[in-house]
Order: sequence, then structure tokens, then C-alpha cells
Amino acid sequence: MEIRKTTLMTETLFGETTAQAQMESAIPLPQGKTLERVLSAESEATVDEISCRDGAIVVTGTMTLRPTVESTERLPYAFEAAAEFSHTIRMEGVTPEMTARVSAEIPACSVKREDGGLRMQATVQLRAAVFQPEQIDCITGLDDAKDAETLTASVTLKKRTLLGAHSLRMNEEIDAPRGMTVIKATATPLVNGLVKGTEGMLPQGELKLCVLYGAADGGIRREQYSLPFSDVIACEPGENAFATATLTSLSVTVEEEGAATVDAAMSIGVYGCTSETLRILTDAYDAASDFSCGVRHARALNYEGAWSQNVQMTENIPVPSHMKDAYLPLYAALRPAVTRAAVENGKGMIEGVLAATVVYRDDDGMKQSFTYELPLSFETEAKGTLPVVRIRAFDASLSGGGRTVALTMTVSVETEWYRAFTFDHVPELGPGVPCETDCGMLVWFADPDETVFSIGKRFGVSTERVKSCNPTLSEPIREGTPVLLIRSN
Repeated sequence: MEIRKTTLMTETLFGETTAQAQMESAIPLPQGKTLERVLSAESEATVDEISCRDGAIVVTGTMTLRPTVESTERLPYAFEAAAEFSHTIRMEGVTPEMTARVSAEIPACSVKREDGGLRMQATVQLRAAVFQPEQIDCITGLDDAKDAETLTASVTLKKRTLLGAHSLRMNEEIDAPRGMTVIKATATPLVNGLVKGTEGMLPQGELKLCVLYGAADGGIRREQYSLPFSDVIACEPGENAFATATLTSLSVTVEEEGAATVDAAMSIGVYGCTSETLRILTDAYDAASDFSCGVRHARALNYEGAWSQNVQMTENIPVPSHMKDAYLPLYAALRPAVTRAAVENGKGMIEGVLAATVVYRDDDGMKQSFTYELPLSFETEAKGTLPVVRIRAFDASLSGGGRTVALTMTVSVETEWYRAFTFDHVPELGPGVPCETDCGMLVWFADPDETVFSIGKRFGVSTERVKSCNPTLSEPIREGTPVLLIRSN
């Protein structure tokens, strides 16, 4: 008897955990600049490197802070500062052979004046999913096995794969308010579609750009733009293909009266799903009991793809009681963070918090600002059992005034889904085990969940013999059904 074998390389979810890293740093002002007050501070954290060690996940990354402040001359300006961070997440049972997906967000960040500069205090929240690789030996078939009955099943393994990547540079001209200069610019790249082309995959999207302009008298004006982009990624199309875009650099410069130039660079990656389907042996027996199967259960995690949705939201935000009325809302700085992602009752439940810093001018012409936290909650279709979520917010605008301002924004929810499943397999054959009865006739009353195969295996009778002795028998077999068996040498 020839035994055909294969080895499956699977991945399982070892566990999930969260941790927080506290950061504190002095931030010097740009050369020659003065400081009267802090208006707002956008911040973001990116993960640069992840490594698994015995009992821990080591994460290094970069936190970028973009404060907007007002000088002693009441002129607003903005600048950027970056700091590296490193944090060790303790998790019992983690080994160097494992891999981890870690996202970094900033649920809390404060920036204050200190000693002629700024003092930043922030919390970086790390959300980690740890995956354990497993090597599973399987028998795929038995050749020339005498009077053998076999049971097989198809197993499909799906893995997330980077199909291709490319750096895209954009240089565009936009309309700019006359007589004003750029204070700062922020942008969010969104991929809206991905189509197959003759030279590869074509991601298409738009750069959501927000520019704050400043006037000579200290006034602030906010303008929003949507700049389309497209690219060609040289790669083969894959199952469940999707693309992501990450902004790597951005500058907006007023070149002439009424016009500005946007210079942006982004990294675009196309991801897909590699799929492998194999037929493996899940059980077998022979009438002579020459061999037996040690059936084992295995777990695996399949990548199911990525989905995104944009949700437009409007929230009324109260001005704190100790502050003056909002005479003219100027702009809002947003910082979203995911706090929980799970599957409940067949739905994906995503919760988070969004810190919105509102900047406005009071009736004395002074600029004021405060931060208000908004809870976020989204319900999505569950495409699997494990969601990996990223939330981004953009297109923020303010309206109204007095004791309440209305914040309108778009929140992008991007979710990658994994599905856990189990399957039976036979890693090897063992010595035969005699059946439960000798030769002769027997009437067996079926146990719960029994099949023609399981009854035949129990008594060493071929499935064909079971069916021929019971021509009206059909599956699923009801518990207590009488089954006639005739076993001969």
C-alpha cells in the first residue's frame, strides 16, 4: 500500500492584546519663532518594526506631532516634530517563530507651553494580534489499499499577500485665497477603486487635502480640495485584491497670487489573497483491520479580504462653560482611535473615540480652542471571525456658533477580515484494531450523528455492503434507526 502525504503550512491566532506606551518630550520652537498660545496639535503614530521574542512583542515606531500655535504677534504658524518610541508588550507564550500585526494610535495627547517651547505628553495605544505558524502533516491518499474505505475532504488555505507596491508623486496646482500664505496642510489619501489593466492593477483614488491659510492680520481661512490620482502597479491580479495608500510627504506653497502648488508623495500597495486547495484524508478503514487512522483536529486562520466604508457624520459640540461664545468657527483638528473591534451576533462591532480640537474666534477677535471627545460606533457585515481595523477622519468643517458648534466630517473605516476554522486530518496510519463483532448478522440501532461510513468502520463492513443490506437507508441517519449488518470472512 502506497501512502501519499503532504505538509500544510497554516497559521492560527495565538492571541490578541493591547498595551499603552507613555511619551513625554520637550518640543523646541522653530528658529526665530515666538509662542503665545497653542491652538491645536495633530498627532499620529506609525509602527516601523515588529519582532516576536520569548514572552514578548517588541514594537518600534515614530510619533509625529504637528502643532499649530500663535506667536506673540498673534500670527498663527505650524511646524512638525517627530520622536521615535520603543515598547515591549508582554504576552505569555509568545515565541520568536510567531508573527504579529500591530497598529498604533494616540487616544490622548496634550501640548502645553513650557520654558519658551512646548511640552508634549501622549499615550500611544498598541493593538496586537499574534499569529502562530503551524506545520501539519497530512495523508492525501492511499494507493492499492485492499478493500479500503476512505473519507476525504477539501481544505482551502488563504493568506494575505503583498502583490506589488509603487511610490507615486503628485504635483498639482490649486486655487489659493489672495493675499494669504500657507500655515499648514494635511491630507488623507483614499483608494476608491482597483481595476485590472493590461500592465497590472490600477488603483484610483483621491487625495483629501485641507489647507489652512493665514492673513497678515492673523486671520485664518480653511480650504478643502479633492485631488484625483491613479497609478499602475505591475503585478498579477489576485483574489480579494485591494489597495492602500499612505502619505509619505506633503508640501503646499503659494507660488503666485491666487495659486498654490501641491507636492505630495505616497506609497501605494496592492494586496491580495493566495489560495491553495488540497484534498486530504480525514478517515479510513479496511475490512481486514490491517491499519487504523489516528484522526486529529487542526485549527487554521484564513484571510478573507479587506473592506472599507466612508461614513459622513455631523455632531453638535458644546463650548465649555468657562469659555467665551464662538463668534466665528475656524477649523477642527481630528484624532480618531479604535478602542474595540469584535464580532457579535454575526455583526462586526467597531467602537472608538475621536478627539476633536475646535478652534474659533471670539467676539473680541481672540482665537480660542478646546478639545472634545466624541464616541464612535459602527456596525459592519462580519466577513470573518477576526477584524483588523483602521479609522481615519477627514473633510472636517465647522458651522454655527454661540454656545454650540456643528462639526461635519467623514470617517473612513477600513477592515481586514480573518476567519478561523477547524478541520480533521490523518497524519499517519497505525496498526489495525479488530472490529467490535465477529462474523454473522447484526441489527444495530444508530447512535446520534452516525453515518454509513462510521457504522461500516465500527463493524468492519464496507460502505457498499451497508447500503446493499439497507437499500432505504439515507443520510443523515436518525438516532435509533435499525441498521442490518452482515459480516463475513
